[in-house]
Amino acid sequence: MVKGRDKLVQDLTLWLLEPLGTGFMTPGFGSTLNTVVPRDAVGRQQGRFIGRQFTDRLAADVEAEIDRVLNLYQQDQVQKIRTAQIQGKLYLYSKKEVLNSIDNISTTMDHDRAIVVASITTGANQDITFSAEVNTEEANISAI
Repeated sequence: MVKGRDKLVQDLTLWLLEPLGTGFMTPGFGSTLNTVVPRDAVGRQQGRFIGRQFTDRLAADVEAEIDRVLNLYQQDQVQKIRTAQIQGKLYLYSKKEVLNSIDNISTTMDHDRAIVVASITTGANQDITFSAEVNTEEANISAI
């Protein structure tokens, strides 16, 4: 069972790596970072980001997608906390598990990959930095 900072890191990693629309019960869950389409007749495979040549525009789109997912996660947490308060129930988030603020998101490019660094703060005022690397074959997320 994961708790505290590690739970928040795990949740955000799952939200960022899950292909958008995978679950039919949760079509808004996930991101387009790892979305790929079936191979074409020549055997090439492409997605929104994977398999494409990285340009400044594509790097900005990767950054925007990470920002979108982090904001959705934060909104989902707020909604769950409010619902629990209205129902008079205690909710099971500790302060370390709450995404309090998205402080900075920046992107650098290295030929065939974009590296996005996102800094967030938890409800317990702990800073967490995520690194997302999207290259021509896959996307990887790690907490620094």
